[in-house]
Amino acid sequence: MLWLCILLPPLEPAALRNLALWALQWSSQVSPCMPAARSDLATLWLEIGASRQLFGSAEALRAGIAVELATLGYSATLGVAPTPQGAALLARADNSSGAGRTGVGHAPNATTLTGLRALLQPLPLTLLALAPEQLAALRSTGLRTIGELLALPSAALAQRFGTDASNYLQRLCGQAPEPLRMLQAPAQFFSRCEFSYAVTDATALLFPLQRLLAGLQGYLRSLDRAVQRYTLLLEHRQRTTTRLEIGLARPTREAAQLLALARERLAALTLAAPVQALALEAREFLQPLVQQLDCFSQSTQHSEQLQTAIDHLVARLGGEAVQTLRCAADHRPERAWTALTAQHSVSAPAAAASTAAAATSPLRPCWLLPEPRGIAAPRELLAGPERIESGWWDSADIARDYYLARGAAGAQWWVYRDLRSGAWHLHGLWA
Repeated sequence: MLWLCILLPPLEPAALRNLALWALQWSSQVSPCMPAARSDLATLWLEIGASRQLFGSAEALRAGIAVELATLGYSATLGVAPTPQGAALLARADNSSGAGRTGVGHAPNATTLTGLRALLQPLPLTLLALAPEQLAALRSTGLRTIGELLALPSAALAQRFGTDASNYLQRLCGQAPEPLRMLQAPAQFFSRCEFSYAVTDATALLFPLQRLLAGLQGYLRSLDRAVQRYTLLLEHRQRTTTRLEIGLARPTREAAQLLALARERLAALTLAAPVQALALEAREFLQPLVQQLDCFSQSTQHSEQLQTAIDHLVARLGGEAVQTLRCAADHRPERAWTALTAQHSVSAPAAAASTAAAATSPLRPCWLLPEPRGIAAPRELLAGPERIESGWWDSADIARDYYLARGAAGAQWWVYRDLRSGAWHLHGLWA
């Protein structure tokens, strides 16, 4: 096994839990550890040995995690070792040498137990995660470095300094297992952050929201799921919580896309009252849409761009203000389509299937008149007839022969002759 320790400044429990959910995208074994005192550093352990085949080497994986942490605005130190305590100790050593440093620091990697012991040799005893009285007792014997301590027999250490110190050193060196409590992904996602001050500008919520959405992204990736809708909860002191439902035209799990839509909503929002806390919840999860890329065609890229544009319009104008068209299973032209809100439109695979089906269907104009208009018999018919007889089941049956005709000024008309009355009607136009 190979462990990555993320050593963080003091965090609230809710913030550390959200960061642990974020870390699930990198490893299925994540263990957050809150310090005993509020002023102490927080610790997050990830088992990355099983993740190297997916993400690359341990160094590449650590570098990727460091970039994500920096993007989220965290200061942290990362240590890698074959044991959790070893990774934490290496991170503490690097953190103490760079006191006051901001950003993400990298301790030397130890990928084997032998390499770990070599890195521990010159480090001072003060870095050990032991009680102050135990550290004082060790120093009173003249010991100064961890290497000197590890050279002593474990039985003698246990007899003189207690079993707690001996067990810790065994866990540090991989001679005993580490009893960590792993985070279990919940059935539904909920994350919350409370502010130390009241937020009066809605756009100021974007930075804490970015961290909440990072947790959602990690959670979704760990489950191989996506969301098409999530809810923001803006909590006020003496008012009912403001709920913002944010939906997408298609499922996603990318935090950047979810944040972009939230930015549109928050930019147009006037807060009814200052915000004391922000929460994010997602209860319904879908399979992510994975499209096969075409080396020669840009249709997939254009589809993605269209869906992104639709999502931004919906976020800015509202869910009912943007509609799309979809074919309906009816031969009657005036009933062969229906309007849907953009967030309930067909998914990409279904849309592709609909497009393929339309390509094999008879030619239809994009512009149908609200009601067919009576005309004289056309002078020139270009194509047809196409007979449509349907609708007997709902008392709105039709019997028509449709033609492509040439109208005034050379326009192309879609006309039909009613088989019952013999009258001609104009039903559609080509631009």
